[in-house]
Amino acid sequence: MNIYETKIVCKTFQGLEQVLADELKELNAKNIEIIKRAVVCDYDLEILYRCNLQLRTCLKVLVPVFEFESNSPDDLYNFASRLSWDKYMDISQSFAVDFTIQSEFFNHSQFASLKLKDAICDSFRNKYDKRPDVNTEKPDILFNLHIFRNNVTISLDSSGISLHQRGNRREQTIAPINEVLAAGLILLSKWDKRSHFVDAMCGSGTIVLEAASMAVNKAPNIDRNYFCFKNWNNYNPVIFQEICNELEKNVTPFPYKIIGSDNNKRAVFTAKNNVQKSAFSNIIDIREISIQKMIPPMGNGTLIINPPYGERMESYQIDLLYKQIGTAFKEHFTGYTCAVISSDINALKIIGLKPMKKYPLKNGKLDCLYCLYEMYEGSKRKPKEVVDEK
Repeated sequence: MNIYETKIVCKTFQGLEQVLADELKELNAKNIEIIKRAVVCDYDLEILYRCNLQLRTCLKVLVPVFEFESNSPDDLYNFASRLSWDKYMDISQSFAVDFTIQSEFFNHSQFASLKLKDAICDSFRNKYDKRPDVNTEKPDILFNLHIFRNNVTISLDSSGISLHQRGNRREQTIAPINEVLAAGLILLSKWDKRSHFVDAMCGSGTIVLEAASMAVNKAPNIDRNYFCFKNWNNYNPVIFQEICNELEKNVTPFPYKIIGSDNNKRAVFTAKNNVQKSAFSNIIDIREISIQKMIPPMGNGTLIINPPYGERMESYQIDLLYKQIGTAFKEHFTGYTCAVISSDINALKIIGLKPMKKYPLKNGKLDCLYCLYEMYEGSKRKPKEVVDEK
C-alpha cells in the first residue's frame, strides 16, 4: 500500500491532454506530466482551487490517497476496510464512489464500487459503531475508484460533479457539444481574443458561450458553488476567497464581435435563451441564417463549427452540406481561421481545402478529426485541394 497526497490528477478528453498541460503551465503548476486522458502535477491547496476554478479543458480534479493491488472484489473489500477513511471524512458527512474500471479481475464495475462503499461504511461502523450516509446525487465527499488490471487507485474527487457544468444549467439541442470539448476546440484554434469569433452552426450556443468566457477572461467555474473540496477537513476558505477575488478583478471588456448563427429555428431560440441567461448577452449576437448566407465581420477572426455528422443526416445531404461549407469558407471568410470538427472523414474531404492542422479528438464515443483552415487572401481562387487520408 502507498498512501500519498502529493499529486493532482486533472482528467480530460482524449486528444486534449496537451491543451490541458498548457493551461496548467499558465497556472504555474509544478512537475506537469501528461498521461492518457489526464495531466498530473504537484499538489498544493492553491493549485487545487485554481484547477477547479480556472481550467477550461478539465473534467475532474482528483487527489490520489490510496494505491494497492487487488485481484477480486472480496480482496478489494478486505483491504479497503482496513484503511483509515476517517482521515478524509467525518462520520456525519455523506459520501459516494465514482469508478473507472478496466480489469479482467473485476467483471462488474458497479459491484466493485459497491464493495468499496461497504468497506468504507464497515470501517466506520467497526470504529464508531455507526455508518456514514451514502448520497449519490450531491455527496459531501466523493471518492474515485480507478482499477486497471489489478492496480487500484482511490482518489478524493475535489470537483464533485463534472467541471463542464459551469454553474448554470443550459437548454440543449440535439447532439450538444460538451463545454470542455468546446473550450478545447477554441484553444486549439489559437484564437488570440483580439479578433472576431463566429460559430455559424451554433446549436444551443455552447461554443460561443465558451468563447465569450475566454474573451472577457472570466474563470469558467467562478460562478459555481458546489465543489467537494469545500467539505474536506483541510479546506482553507481564506485562500479560496483570495483566488476568487483575484479572478473577478481580471475580467476585462471585449471590443470585438462574437456571433452565433444557425438555420434551425429551434436551435436559434435555444441559443438566444442560453445567452440571455448568461453573463455575456452584451457581447454575443445570435442570428437565424445559414452558413451559406452568413457574412462575418470584416477583418481577421476565427470560425469554429460542429456540423451534423453522418449519424444525423443522409449521405447525400452530408455531401451537399460539406460542399456548401467549403464554398462559404472560400467566399465569405477571407482573413479567418476556419475550423471544423467531424466524425465523417469522407465528408471533410468534400470541403475541398487542405487543412493547415488536424487533431484527432473524441466527441462522446465518436472518433473525430478537427481540421483548421487558414483562409488567406486569394484562397478562393486557388485550385481545389483534397484532404489527404493520413
